[in-house]
Amino acid sequence: MAITTVLTSKGREVVASRMIGASPTQAEPKVIGWGVGAVNAAVTDVALQQEAAEARVTGTSSLATTATTNDTYQVAGTITSASNQTVTEAGLFDSTTKAPATTLSAAITTTGQTTINVTSAAGFPGSGNYQVQIDSEVLTVTGGQGTTTWTVTRGQNGSTAATHSSAAVITGGNAPGSTAVTGGTTYAKSTFTGLALNTGDSIAFTFQAAHS
Repeated sequence: MAITTVLTSKGREVVASRMIGASPTQAEPKVIGWGVGAVNAAVTDVALQQEAAEARVTGTSSLATTATTNDTYQVAGTITSASNQTVTEAGLFDSTTKAPATTLSAAITTTGQTTINVTSAAGFPGSGNYQVQIDSEVLTVTGGQGTTTWTVTRGQNGSTAATHSSAAVITGGNAPGSTAVTGGTTYAKSTFTGLALNTGDSIAFTFQAAHS
């Protein structure tokens, strides 16, 4: 099975933030969610491509040993499938609240297009700039907040602008320096060969962040 797991750019910020003070304000990223997207994980990602219907679960965190004692942060948790589906991605978050998601109501036909149409803005911030992910591209929403027509800046957080089909899933996320999207902090993301699940099947995940 081919598995790609990355510590996202936001995840690196989380690690650094938790090094400061006796009680860091950064929430511990020990919540696990999974999804059914088809795009490989990248450091530039701010979200799962398409989070599945099941609730995120709070895992158990601990320190493990890779090269030296307690040099690895580890989170373990299990998610049970509520339907027949193929799971292809999983993420580590700091909130059990899922990030908001919607879909494109019309295709993005050029990489320079800066106005996009979505089916719903429910759950997304009603004001201020925030980021979303479509496939592997991250965009900043700079206008139209609270409506279904958004003005966007393309290819953000080191991602590459691309065309996207109508009905493509759009998920809110937080790049470094931002907490605008509730549930939108993705600490780590893993993509893997699809695992076909039946209702009641479970996957036990273990995420490790180790120093190389």
